[in-house]
Amino acid sequence: MALLVAGCSSEPEKEQEKEPGTTASRVCDGTLDAPARQALQRLAGRDRFDAPTEIGDTGQAGSFSVRNAVRHLHDDYRQRAACWVYKTGDEGGKPLLEIRFSASSSHPVASDKETDDSKVRYPVGVYAQVGRDGADLWFQCPTKAVSKDAYVGDTKYVKAELSSSRAGLRGDSIDKDRMAILNSVSRKVAQEAGCASQAHLPAMVPDP
Repeated sequence: MALLVAGCSSEPEKEQEKEPGTTASRVCDGTLDAPARQALQRLAGRDRFDAPTEIGDTGQAGSFSVRNAVRHLHDDYRQRAACWVYKTGDEGGKPLLEIRFSASSSHPVASDKETDDSKVRYPVGVYAQVGRDGADLWFQCPTKAVSKDAYVGDTKYVKAELSSSRAGLRGDSIDKDRMAILNSVSRKVAQEAGCASQAHLPAMVPDP
């Protein structure tokens, strides 16, 4: 009887393994917390995703990792680790979103004179905004350029970029959902870089 119960309990797991793609909990090196996973599912209108590999500085393909994101903060654009997420079964060729991180010596400053109504600012990090084509987030995180050939020198901040056009996204909270995803991945990067205590990245993204 015990064997029969064990055999039956494993069937749902086997069926899940046969489904194409992966779950939101596994994309971007498993950096999406519960609110971010729900946000991704709302934006996509589905719960299965493809996460292609990225090409690193060695020329070898490898899946995105938080460690690589921190390691390449000071490198040029082509060498920075990138997380691409596609909707499973989408033949359009464009990713649902792309996330990259880079060292930054400065960050924008909020101003009451700003007139661009297409941008929505969020009280996350030192500066965060969402626009038509994605989200940007700067957080305090001093890092040093360990290579003499580094593209960027020692800096005080990290910039997180999420490229994801509003076109084709779903739900009634597109702006906040994109920021929730970027904030969640940024929190893991800040932890890896040893600056989580000063990054000011909340567990939940507040309303703008």
